[in-house]
Amino acid sequence: MTRAGHVAHRVYDPVLRTLHGVNALLIVLLGAGGVAADNLSPGAARAWLHDTHGLLGAALIVGLCCRLVWGWVGPAHARWRDLWHPADWRAQLARGRLFTAPQRPGHHPVASLAYLSVYALLVALAASGLSLLASTQGAGPLAPVFAWDARLTTWLADPHRLAAWAVLLFVCVHLAALVLHARLHRVPVAQSMWSGVQYLEPK
Repeated sequence: MTRAGHVAHRVYDPVLRTLHGVNALLIVLLGAGGVAADNLSPGAARAWLHDTHGLLGAALIVGLCCRLVWGWVGPAHARWRDLWHPADWRAQLARGRLFTAPQRPGHHPVASLAYLSVYALLVALAASGLSLLASTQGAGPLAPVFAWDARLTTWLADPHRLAAWAVLLFVCVHLAALVLHARLHRVPVAQSMWSGVQYLEPK
């Protein structure tokens, strides 16, 4: 099967694509809600946004845990080893060419480094978010340890916010890279998370 001279490879399974879509939506909603709450005066609307932010954060933690497990038990292209390419990272950095056309099925070797980094950021956001939920609202699984701890709120609020902005920046760069792959390399990368099929130039 080909598309405009490209060879089709079935790579991304339905579970991976569903987790990708759900987690991505939750990240965008969390980011938008967090920014909105920061710019509202104290009141009912801000309190509702904070409550909703906590619920969405809990949902994202469940989604991340599912992705973590699927990275160990899922098909080959869903596994963490499909994101681990240290030799390729060193080679691309040495050549100074990071944005290259995809050459093989699965995750782009250089982009995978960014994916692993953003997963680490999301884990840090989840941990700090649960801590803030306990320290500001006395709720969540960490409440027995950190409930109403004002010092923890002071320490974690800004790092949590900065990590969130970093994740949103990654989302923008990720979307821009998909567009550039299509325009510069003539490779339709974006649709692979919808169809599970990745189109590459023939060898």
